[in-house]
Amino acid sequence: MGQVTGPDDRPVAGAVVRIWPQELPDTIATRTTDEEGRWRAPGLAVGRWEIEISAEGYLPAEGWFQVTPARPSATVDVALRSLDETPPSFAENATTVLRWIERGNALLAQGDSAQARAEYERALPLVERGQRPEILQAMARTHFVEGDTELAIARLQQAVGIDPENAQLRQLFVGVLDSVGRGDEAEALIVKATDVAEIDPQPTAMPARQLPPQSPLLEATPGRTGRFRTVLPERSPLSAIEVYRGRYGLSDADLRATDPAGGEYDLADESFELYVPESYADGDAHGLFVWVSPTPYGGFGNPEFERLLAERKLIWIGANNSGNGRWGWYRVGLALDAVHNASRLYSIDPQRIYVAGYSGGGRISSQASMLYPEVFSGGLFVYGCDYFEQLPVPDRPGSLWPARFAAPSKVAQERLRSESRFVLLTGDRDFNRAQTKAIHKRMTADGFEHLTYLQIPDADHYFGLPPEWFEKALDALDEPLVER
Repeated sequence: MGQVTGPDDRPVAGAVVRIWPQELPDTIATRTTDEEGRWRAPGLAVGRWEIEISAEGYLPAEGWFQVTPARPSATVDVALRSLDETPPSFAENATTVLRWIERGNALLAQGDSAQARAEYERALPLVERGQRPEILQAMARTHFVEGDTELAIARLQQAVGIDPENAQLRQLFVGVLDSVGRGDEAEALIVKATDVAEIDPQPTAMPARQLPPQSPLLEATPGRTGRFRTVLPERSPLSAIEVYRGRYGLSDADLRATDPAGGEYDLADESFELYVPESYADGDAHGLFVWVSPTPYGGFGNPEFERLLAERKLIWIGANNSGNGRWGWYRVGLALDAVHNASRLYSIDPQRIYVAGYSGGGRISSQASMLYPEVFSGGLFVYGCDYFEQLPVPDRPGSLWPARFAAPSKVAQERLRSESRFVLLTGDRDFNRAQTKAIHKRMTADGFEHLTYLQIPDADHYFGLPPEWFEKALDALDEPLVER
């Protein structure tokens, strides 16, 4: 009926599988996986079935599957995510907050109350008011199991103040007070509960990053070497918003509904970070490494990167003010502008123009590399990437990661599969690991010929890109060209 594996693809024995018909939520059948991670439940009725899976050391999985007359023995394979997976440290979107709550629930169920509470505390200010009582109740439980009854009472009082008509919550509040001999205070505290119900909503922001000292602002002149910041003179024809809309399948109305500026920008207001090896000479073709940062800084901080780029005859260029806080059409446009201008300033090998990025920058670079294959020879996607097809979520049966951009044309797809080079890099504890792995698997099945998957041991999303792994990635991008 199904198999449960972990993020390393090894079977998970002893996982508890609960299934029930959607129409009969109180009719739960429970199974336990064997040594091969397999479970069986023959003879299920036709219809939709809900499923939950839990195992020590893993985040719980849930979803649904369908039993039909044509498929009376539906197979449900689930890959659990490790509880050691490091969640996002700032609220990127609603999914991030849900991950914090899920992780808190799993940690609490497995006895780590302090870490569970830390996850709840991050999520609490960011959820809607109606969702807060449930989180507050869970936080109260963490205090109670640690023996801090006063804090448990305070959290329950906040919850009751938000939802005073919740009889079960009121009963729990009174029961905890009774347990410490304060039952006679219950009614008065419930009356006062609204005074302590409000929670100051302080969204968890992206952590501040210490950026390297600013490079000198120099004019973009042909052949200039070294590390500097510059303003580029000319937009790429491909960075026009009309081209972007066509490739992404967006209408002008759709785009303007999100961005009143309509995706228009003045390149004179933008700046770029460049590193050109001192050994560069006119006529000596270099590759171009276009960086899409998740932060406002388009350069790199590790000086070891200079050596790696110089050894491989690569020029680095990255737009500033092109981080995750800016709409994708600007970030893609600036990457295309970078190629257009660098190709006029330097001798660039058209077979070695790579687009790369980290986290949200990795997602943007994966989109750009596939929608503009006539510009980019390939890409490096670090701790984040997207694809143009829907993909099943391994720990959410019935759920799909959406296609984040339109499928390239058939001609473009053939070029991508046979000529472009891609490196997908993640870490053991990266919260984007499962999606990165799923995209690599699909790209392999789709016939991409030059595809590399790198996974850094014990690395989480914020581990950075160590020079030795950057070197491996660059080698993989260039490897198909070695015998040219």
